[in-house]
Amino acid sequence: MSSRLQKIALGSLIAFLIIALNLTYWSVIERDGLRARSDNPRRIEDERAIVRGSLLDRNGIVLAHSEPSGRLPSGRLAQQRVYPHSAAFSVTGYYSLIYGSSGAEFAFDRLLRGAARADVWSAVLGEALNRPPQGEDVRLTVDASLQAIAQEAFGARRGALVLLEVPSGAIRALYSAPLYNPNTLDADWARLRADPRAPLLNRALQGAYKMGGALQLVIYSAMLANPAAQLQDLTRAADPIRLDGLTISCLVESPSTIESLSSALARGCPSPFAEFALAYPAEVQEKIGAFGLLSALRLDGYPTAPEPMSPPLDSLLDSADRLRAAVGQGDLSVTPLHMALLASGIANNGNLVTPYIAEAVRPPNSETWQPLPRLILERAATTREAASRIRAALREAVLSGNAQAAASPNLPPEVTLYAYASLAFSADGRDGWLIGFVDLPDGRALAIAVVVEDVEDADVAARIGGRVLAAAARRSLQK
Repeated sequence: MSSRLQKIALGSLIAFLIIALNLTYWSVIERDGLRARSDNPRRIEDERAIVRGSLLDRNGIVLAHSEPSGRLPSGRLAQQRVYPHSAAFSVTGYYSLIYGSSGAEFAFDRLLRGAARADVWSAVLGEALNRPPQGEDVRLTVDASLQAIAQEAFGARRGALVLLEVPSGAIRALYSAPLYNPNTLDADWARLRADPRAPLLNRALQGAYKMGGALQLVIYSAMLANPAAQLQDLTRAADPIRLDGLTISCLVESPSTIESLSSALARGCPSPFAEFALAYPAEVQEKIGAFGLLSALRLDGYPTAPEPMSPPLDSLLDSADRLRAAVGQGDLSVTPLHMALLASGIANNGNLVTPYIAEAVRPPNSETWQPLPRLILERAATTREAASRIRAALREAVLSGNAQAAASPNLPPEVTLYAYASLAFSADGRDGWLIGFVDLPDGRALAIAVVVEDVEDADVAARIGGRVLAAAARRSLQK
């Protein structure tokens, strides 16, 4: 009997040791791996309990915040993300336990969830007290009122807008249409994914568009860099170009004789610029790269388009391919952010600025905002003299050329508008571009790029851009 009890006791002890070792293995050695599994309900509960920091605009208006939405099995409060301003959806993006995140929610996730300041001891203490992590607030550079004006100006149209301050590079507005509602993302996901209008695509940062007539600005810069190669005979500057069954002509009615390249540019006449690109493809290619149009752009961790893929102009052997590239209808596609930086280079005396969209963070339970470090970098795209001459052409385009529709009556009299409107042809029709800027009395400028899909003419983009620039200028003068 004693022998049987000893065997039972030994077996129980061995079983206990196996269970203890197994629990130690899963709770200590494999603890992090187990918690990281996507099917771990504890991980989902932990995620739902995080009090993510708020996203605010530059004036303190809350664009996204967390609020309680019931109790979890552990007794902690479940948090729900709320987005109160529809015009800012392009900026905030979404946060979903099922579908991940986008926009600012993606770019600043570590700050918003409190991971950027987390340490081992605070994590252990928080777990012991059943207290969820609390993230930091992030203040963005955008202006909610300008987002609302952009939303109203676009209406039901598709397209995008980027407005930035020069020379700081602060993004003042970033808008993409059509919008989706991040408050109902989980329920709407299947419909949004199937929508042919692609509302989940942030067109401002990820949309790929042909430059069309806007390429003339870059070609003109290449012309100014090589005065000896500039066209002297402008007798046929107003002639249209016929390509792929399309007729590409001056955007505004031109006189029989165009006296200067500046006037040809202001009227949106493609012929002299296409002729130069065909004759000097290497010079044009160099300027395309100098203006950053061949680079993948970065904006504080936001998801952006990959590097534009385009064969060099001087490598194209087919004459039709060369002509397409010369009029901005080739393989080169850019985002509105690319084009806003192009505008910034002209406004900033030939130097591109570095864009950014987050300016400060605020720790939990603090009233003090801490500035975020940022890279201040300007890159030369063209000379000061060339930028000045392009400015003159853009001013002429506003006064009597292709950007007259951008001249908003609400523009403050103490600021000056420079703009260029153009068209690009796509599979769905024609896209309208407006690229421009206003000079402010204090030496700053506001640069903008607007693209509107499937338009009748470039005036649609010009009116939207002019309206937003005028509102932005007025708000800047009030600061």
